Amino acid sequence: MQKKSKILVIVVFILVILSGVIFWVIKQNNSPVEDQQKESESTYEEGLFPEEKPIEHNLKLTIIGPEEDIIMPRQARMYNALVEGNGKYANLVRCNWKFYLNENNKEALYKEQDTSGVLSGESKEICGFTSTLMDKVGKLRVVLTMTVYNAVDDNLESISAEREYIVQN
Repeated sequence: MQKKSKILVIVVFILVILSGVIFWVIKQNNSPVEDQQKESESTYEEGLFPEEKPIEHNLKLTIIGPEEDIIMPRQARMYNALVEGNGKYANLVRCNWKFYLNENNKEALYKEQDTSGVLSGESKEICGFTSTLMDKVGKLRVVLTMTVYNAVDDNLESISAEREYIVQN
């Protein structure tokens, strides 16, 4: 009986050691996965995935038309702008043109025009329209506000440009 109890103790001892070795091996193999999961979770919480880099949004808007600084009343003119850079995750734009006329040393909103367009990944002319809207003389200040929006109609970004003209006969 003593021999059987010694064998039983040895078998239990071997099982305990074997269990410890198996547990240690499993722990070593799972450690990198847990670290990777923790890193992935923290990256997800920050909102940036390792393969994604933040995009710089550097839109620049310039009124390029009409080209000349002097406009004649009731003369058809192409009002146009040049946009450079990239917008925030969208390609639809609304353009709001405001025309302020200074007659007799008092500037007032004379007319307003809304247009729309599509923004692409490259520099391009945008927000253009042709009109004979100026029928008075004076100093004209043109302000263009371009708003980038997405399909859900969220206004993502707005930029403005301004240019001055003289309207004379």
